[in-house]
Amino acid sequence: MPEITDISGQQFGRLTVIRIAHRNKGGIYSWHCICTGGNKRIARGSNLKNGTTKSCGCLFNEGNNVKHEHARGGKRSPTLTSWDGMFTRCYNTAAKSYKNYGGRGIRVCKRWHRFENFLTDMGERPPNRSLDRINNNGRYAPGNCRWATATEQVNNRRVSRHG
Repeated sequence: MPEITDISGQQFGRLTVIRIAHRNKGGIYSWHCICTGGNKRIARGSNLKNGTTKSCGCLFNEGNNVKHEHARGGKRSPTLTSWDGMFTRCYNTAAKSYKNYGGRGIRVCKRWHRFENFLTDMGERPPNRSLDRINNNGRYAPGNCRWATATEQVNNRRVSRHG
């Protein structure tokens, strides 16, 4: 059987690959993915790579006037942008900031893998605020996150050790 190429953390359209779902004897791999709107789906790796599968189905639905509430007209809300950035930092190994988040073991709680739950817990992102973890060594989860000002973010940086 051919060697598997791990595509975890990579983004294809609106889908970010989380982990392998299964493979069959013919070497066909399926992957657990999460869409920018929070919906999960399993997709074949070949379909992700060749562009056949790009979303949870929301792209098709948008053509039929059914849209993610926070991604109207192809424009994302600030709250959805923050939620998506959280996943990019924690799971996309190609992201510049991955080493400071996912690379350190920082993860997103299972509840927040659905955008709707994140929105319920955090509310809409206020103007001039960004997502901040109160305990910088803790995961993204209710009770450890807040909408913070730039000053609050700077004052809450972890101490880095050089040398």
